[in-house]
Amino acid sequence: MRKLRDGKPALFYVYAYRGGPQIHSCEGERPTITPEILDAAADARRHRTATASDNLDRIITAYLASPEYKGLGDRTKADYRIELKKIGPRFGKVPYPVWNDQRMRADVMAWRSEMAEKPRTADKAVVMLATLLGWAVTEGLIERNVAAGIPMLYKSNRAAIIWTEADWQAIEPHCSKELWQGLRFAALTGMRLGDLVKVSVEHVGPSAIVFITSKRDRRVVVPIFDELRALLKEIGREAGTILQNSRGKPWTESGFGGVFQKAKNKAPGFDISLRIHDLRGTYATWLARRGLTDQEIGRIVAWSEQQVAEIRRRYVDEEHVVASLVERLNARTP
Repeated sequence: MRKLRDGKPALFYVYAYRGGPQIHSCEGERPTITPEILDAAADARRHRTATASDNLDRIITAYLASPEYKGLGDRTKADYRIELKKIGPRFGKVPYPVWNDQRMRADVMAWRSEMAEKPRTADKAVVMLATLLGWAVTEGLIERNVAAGIPMLYKSNRAAIIWTEADWQAIEPHCSKELWQGLRFAALTGMRLGDLVKVSVEHVGPSAIVFITSKRDRRVVVPIFDELRALLKEIGREAGTILQNSRGKPWTESGFGGVFQKAKNKAPGFDISLRIHDLRGTYATWLARRGLTDQEIGRIVAWSEQQVAEIRRRYVDEEHVVASLVERLNARTP
């Protein structure tokens, strides 16, 4: 701030932040912001007294307006908002300085334990809190992320779950043409439901479907094998989204999921625990049987090589072992 004086050199004052303490003054020339001044400003911000509004609710509001949040995919942003609505009522009024105390980790762990009967719900909430606090640390609002590194409760790995031939046979009679085509399209592309309903004709090239995912804005390239090419020809779409409902409108996630739920509930012999998402594992298994390497499969479905290796070991390798065993046993039959 500059202060003019009659017949005297102007005075300049530097403050740590708007409404904060003065950390430097000089007269005459406008001051140069030196490293010493920046250090003094940073020190003043660290020791500022938190106001009533300097709490986690304020961090949530700032995060939702940040480039980091705005740069997320639409599906991820929607998921984040759901979790943030859980965090606000529980920790929203906790002031900045309290988050710098490692003992707050015990409060977070207690909150997680309250949700332990639904481990996936608990994990998603804690991961969201860790993401939020990590962002606040980066922004210099707090000094510690007490939610970082908290172990997950949910241990199941659905990547290793697939649909079997018996499941396909059980559900087919209960599917409309549009649902049946959608399930096959999922099994031949490995896409998440949120992407399946958005893939359009313009994404289909001569040899691959090239698409930007809604979850992480990641570019995926799905090879068009003969089976997928035949399905695309069967669907016969010339414009718009590949998958459409019986009214000729693009599917929504909830619409497709709801119709699938009704079909599987009517299908005796279908594994009721199976989800549409499990078709990603089914697709990875199919690719492995086609001879693709773990690295190639991982690149297509955005999995680590370890995840692919597990599903290969469980379904593909075991299948080969059993087939070899049967062949040897039959050879011994007199």
